[in-house]
Parts: sequence; structure tokens; C-alpha cells
Amino acid sequence: MIGQMRVLILSAPVGAGHDAAARAVREQLEEQGATVDVDDGLALLGLSRIVVDGYHFQILHAAWSWRWMYRASRSPRLIRLLGWWLSWHRAKRLLARIDAGGYDRVVSAYPLVSAALAGLRRRGRLPIHCSTLITDFDPHPGWLHPDLDQNLAVGHDVPGVDLIRPPVIPLATGMPVRDEVRAEFGIDPDARVVLIVGGAWGVGNLIGAARVVEAAPGCRAIVVTAKNESLARQLRADRSLSGVSVLGYTHRMPDLMAASDVLIQNAGGVTCLEAFSVQLPVVMFDPLPGHGEDNARHMARHGTVALAERESELALLLADPTYWHVTAPACCGRAQALFDRPSVAAVIGRSAPVAARRRVRPARAVVRVAMAIALIAGVIEAGHAGEALADGGVTPPHLPAP
Repeated sequence: MIGQMRVLILSAPVGAGHDAAARAVREQLEEQGATVDVDDGLALLGLSRIVVDGYHFQILHAAWSWRWMYRASRSPRLIRLLGWWLSWHRAKRLLARIDAGGYDRVVSAYPLVSAALAGLRRRGRLPIHCSTLITDFDPHPGWLHPDLDQNLAVGHDVPGVDLIRPPVIPLATGMPVRDEVRAEFGIDPDARVVLIVGGAWGVGNLIGAARVVEAAPGCRAIVVTAKNESLARQLRADRSLSGVSVLGYTHRMPDLMAASDVLIQNAGGVTCLEAFSVQLPVVMFDPLPGHGEDNARHMARHGTVALAERESELALLLADPTYWHVTAPACCGRAQALFDRPSVAAVIGRSAPVAARRRVRPARAVVRVAMAIALIAGVIEAGHAGEALADGGVTPPHLPAP
């Protein structure tokens, strides 16, 4: 029973989406009486600084390198190799944290942490029920772990995955808030408000989106630059964008969504899920390299968002009455259907306890040989995957074989 469970949720401060999903799952479980702790899984692995700072630098200054890493890491063999390495060399504090809490369930909300847990499971070091939470729509093999008990996913219906309701905290919205926010920013009640966001770090082509909206008749832009203060200064200093409202980091996203007619995003993730929850149409514009590009393709293919890869495409979309009257409502309807699924708490609650697993201690020489073979095979496989994706293909959405 959920009410008797102790649950540890492992998140990571990479952007804000993983922590937001963790908070939503915590709220679901606590509503049913569970005792829940949330901790930084990357910190427990001793990887917070290198992962968070490294990814932040890549996505801001060397996005091509992130695209390459994202493509190359689609090899299940490389993922397993990474899990083995993490479980042997980085998991001591993680295991101690799990053991000290007396937990019945562990839920990972970050891929690297999930890989470490999967490595521990293969070695027989993790005898309690363990799930990984996947909020992205791209079925990246690094997100899916057959060695864990559950792969809880929002966006892909593939073998071995439990489909879940998007893990977001309900946003309270309404017409009074909509009118108040518009009045606050001096926006005409009849204008179409376009909310432009780039995550907690304010990354992506937000300026390009603002310019398109500024030039679109009857539209007004609100741009949330979050922690990107340089971008905020640049937008405010641009005289051609005098009609654009610019906000930095804010806790007012529910109000801003209530005041808006469409959200422009570039990566997918939890911000899109929050928009889906309040039936705010989403346009994926000039997606971020790697996960942003692949999430956008998957969501567009399933009809939950519209996709505009260039400024000219975004301009045509905003000027098209068919988008506003037909496409946008249809996207909202498909996105809203995601919330008919069971919650994370419901799926975890119906899962059976895990039987104790035998601890495996292979000889170090065997481990080294196996890791070398996996590395060589993974590099070859990653090369083939990269070639296919470079040609516009997408890795088939299947769960890697154990």
C-alpha cells in the first residue's frame, strides 16, 4: 500500500524540469500517505559540477557538441558500459543514502542516475524496487533501462514501458488572472499573447521568436529569459522589440500561461507538459540540438504540438487562421488525452515488491574485458546511429535487450 511506503526520489539540478517532475511525484505520493524524500542523485554520484556546468556551457556555447554526444549515446551497449562504470566507481554514497533511509521504492528522475541504478541492479547491489521517470518524448535508449523494475514514460508507447500521466503540479488558472496579467503588461484584451520561454537557463533562439511575434499583426510577445540576464538586457536594449514584455526568472508561469494564447518552446520537457495541462497550444520553434530536435519531431508526429524550425515557418504559422481555429485546438485535445493515464503514484503502488537478488561479484579481469568489448561495440553502433540520424531518421523506439 502507498500509505506504508518510504520512497526516495533522485533528481538533478540540470535546468529545472527534473526537479519540477520530482516535486510533482512527491506531491502525488504524499497525498496517498507515503513518506517521501527527494535528493540530488548527481551530487550523490559526485557528478553535479561536471554534468551541470558542462551541459550548461555546451548548450550555450557549443550546441553542436551536445548534439554529437546525444546522438553517440544512443548505443545501448555504451549506456550499459556507463552504468557499470558508475556502479563501480561512483555509487558508494548513493548506496549508503538508499540503505540509510530504509526505503521501499526508489524513483530516478535523471538519466545518469538511472544508469547508475541499472548498473547496481545488474551487480545485485540494489535489492529494492526501482523506477526511472522519463518526461522527454524521444525514446532515447539512455532513458530506458530494462534492468530496473519500471520505466515510467510520458511520451513513448514501447515494450517494457509504463505510460503515465504527465508529472506536473496542477496550475490554477482562470479568466480573472488572464485579464489582470494582460492589463499589467498593457496588452489589449483582443490581442493574441505569445509566451516565449527557453527553460530555466533561457537558452535557444528566443530573440528570433520575439522578432517574428513583434512583426505579426495582432500578436504580443512575453519573453521569459529566466536566469539568462545577458539575454534579458539584449532584448530590452533592442529598439525594434519595444513592444515585447521581458521577464527574468519568475515563479509566475501559471499566471503567464493563463494570459497567453500559445507557448513557444524549444526543448520539450516539463514546461510543455505544464502547458498541456492547461490546454495551452505549444509551438516548438528552432529546437535545441539533440534532445530538443528529437522531442519536437516525436511530439509533432503525434500531433500534440506544431513545429516551426525556422523564423519564416513561425511567421506563416502565426498568420494562418487554420492554425488558430483548427490545428491548435486539435493539438490541445491530443495533449489533454495524456492526462487520462494513471499517475506515477498509481503505477508504483500496484507494483509488487522485489525479491532479494543474488549479489554478483565478477572477477575484475572479466569486468575489464567485458567493458572493453562493450566500448568497441558501442562506438561502432553509435557511428551507425549517428549516420542514420544525420540523414533525418530516428532510432526505432525499442527497449534495449537485457
